[in-house]
Amino acid sequence: TAPDFNGKPYRLSDQIKGKVALIDLWASWCGPCRRTSLSMIPVYEAFKDKGFVIVGIAREESVDDAINTVKKDKYPWLNLIDLKDSVGVWQKYGVGNAGGATFLVDRQGVILAIGPTAEQVEALLKQHLE
Repeated sequence: TAPDFNGKPYRLSDQIKGKVALIDLWASWCGPCRRTSLSMIPVYEAFKDKGFVIVGIAREESVDDAINTVKKDKYPWLNLIDLKDSVGVWQKYGVGNAGGATFLVDRQGVILAIGPTAEQVEALLKQHLE
């Protein structure tokens, strides 16, 4: 469970239940994370009505940094925040010292890929959603 930028809590499992989901751990200060997130926008747009969802979780020191990044990069999916590691999301996913990570999971929550490219996500979505 992590809050959105307004403080409303969301349980990740509720957001991805029954869907193929990309869990996107990113941060405003992480260039590679942001490039990965940006690359997923066309994939998200192509598959969002077929049972695909992305949930972003920003690791930030300031809510404003996350808000400004989402506005600039135009991520169209739900973004939550782990402010000053208060939720410990990155540690729970085993990437506490990393600059970010992505996990693609199927409808049952089984991990299909760790750190996939947009092309790999698209190929897996075609297998699992079409």
